[in-house]
Amino acid sequence: MKSLKKAQGITLIGFVFVLAILGVFLFAGMQIGPVYMDHMSVVKAMKTVANEGGASMQPSEIKSRISKLLYVSYVDQVKPTDFKVIRGNGRELQVKYTVEKPFLFNLSFLMKFEERVPLN
Repeated sequence: MKSLKKAQGITLIGFVFVLAILGVFLFAGMQIGPVYMDHMSVVKAMKTVANEGGASMQPSEIKSRISKLLYVSYVDQVKPTDFKVIRGNGRELQVKYTVEKPFLFNLSFLMKFEERVPLN
């Protein structure tokens, strides 16, 4: 008689389970990734305005310029009212906003962003 070798490897059910877990993480990344890419566009717009001479601009001019830059970048989750010019030891441009992204059923991701850029 031949002896049975010990089975090694992953079963079909185990493989499907691993694929399901990877699928959930991939879906979460697809939901979160674009939000962080938009945030990078917001920071880039803030730095662009700061380097264009934002220190000499009025707050309304700064918000208008940022609004145009965000429109070109297709960022629609941040409004010009989310931006503030803070005065202190120098002027700073601040943005605070939250984004809620639905995930599965009644679960969602809530992401809060806050960034400051000194105006030169």
